[in-house]
Amino acid sequence: MTEAEGNAKLLYWAGVALGPIAWGLNLQGIYVLAHFSCETTRVSGTIVSVVLAIVALAGTAISARAVRRSAGAEWVDAQGGGPRSFMAWLGVGMGALFALVIANQLAASLLISPCLR
Repeated sequence: MTEAEGNAKLLYWAGVALGPIAWGLNLQGIYVLAHFSCETTRVSGTIVSVVLAIVALAGTAISARAVRRSAGAEWVDAQGGGPRSFMAWLGVGMGALFALVIANQLAASLLISPCLR
């Protein structure tokens, strides 16, 4: 495997992995910052959620780029390019889904007071 092939495979995995990783970090970050948000008014949870939603959307963009990049691979590749195309479309869907989940968590953290226990 050449270096270019390795980088191309990372594009597919980056798109699939960035969304769930961003969601996990957001979930843990919101729980960690909730205790401190009650004492003083801070927007750190909002900033974390917005940044991680952008990270999840970046995974979607990376996967969309991989879809466009390998569009002709079905005709050139002897194996049909099916697994790569599947991974790319899966990354597009997962990135968008996890960005939406992060946005929902952001909305909940803005609407519900962190001091309620």
